Amino acid sequence: MIVYSEALGREICGSGTVALEISTIEERRRSGLVRFWAILAAGIAITAVLVFLLVNAHLANLIFLVVIAIPVVALVLGLYRLGKIGETLKAPALHAIAAKGGLTYMDKGFDPPVYPEARKALFGNWLSRQIFTDLFHGADENGKRFAFYEADLSRGSGKHRQTVFIGQVYAWQRRARSGSEIVIVPDRGIFNFFKPVGGMERVRLEADPEFEAKFEVYAVDPAQATMIVGANLRRALLELRQAGRVFTYIGPEDVLIAAWGPNRFEPGSMFRTIPGEERVRTMVKDVCDSLATLERLKGTIT
Repeated sequence: MIVYSEALGREICGSGTVALEISTIEERRRSGLVRFWAILAAGIAITAVLVFLLVNAHLANLIFLVVIAIPVVALVLGLYRLGKIGETLKAPALHAIAAKGGLTYMDKGFDPPVYPEARKALFGNWLSRQIFTDLFHGADENGKRFAFYEADLSRGSGKHRQTVFIGQVYAWQRRARSGSEIVIVPDRGIFNFFKPVGGMERVRLEADPEFEAKFEVYAVDPAQATMIVGANLRRALLELRQAGRVFTYIGPEDVLIAAWGPNRFEPGSMFRTIPGEERVRTMVKDVCDSLATLERLKGTIT
């Protein structure tokens, strides 16, 4: 496992493609920011001219559409072009960081490990958007696969869209096979009579009132669940819970733990002046911290 250190950050910053991108990113960021404001200003100017012409033509409906549409399009286009500048540093940096830990990195377009088995039990079937990015995956000395990645899940659309989960997902193969499934979800209050999967029963861990207040445990085999959901796992989940909701799926062969959190593995805002080395060090720390979290979680379930 790679561990964050200043030396590791310097090593990544000094490698071929990353070093090249660092040397030019500030100049490209400033040029991109100038283009961003120019695109936005042009959009506003065009809007003003069209509004003036439409007012004279008494086209109130078109005025409303123009006032909304053109500035929004200009803003989206400007942000897209500015974001592309950050991606030129992000991709080589994350590939280099992953390689240091014997991992493989994929930015998008991948099948999220273990998620298909866990989705219904943890998040239900009524999801309208499922976005997965920044996958790091590998295998341990015993050939057991593991991974962590980011997910953005929501249901509904437009102003009715509701975020179901956003944060990091940790997934791995268990060392020992089990015969049943266990689901741990945030406490749902009066709605806790709904079972996440048919055939499961509520498992109460009354000896740990702090955990009981934050989570609900369901299992096909309650007796087995009380043994698997041990003190170390409960403490780890409670710590993750401090940052937001946490969802856990323990299957016969695989485990998935989804922890609410901020968007990680990013080079930082392109609106701010940040040295390229600092941008890379932030990504190094994000990867190392996530890997450390994964390793800790793996140690709580056999």
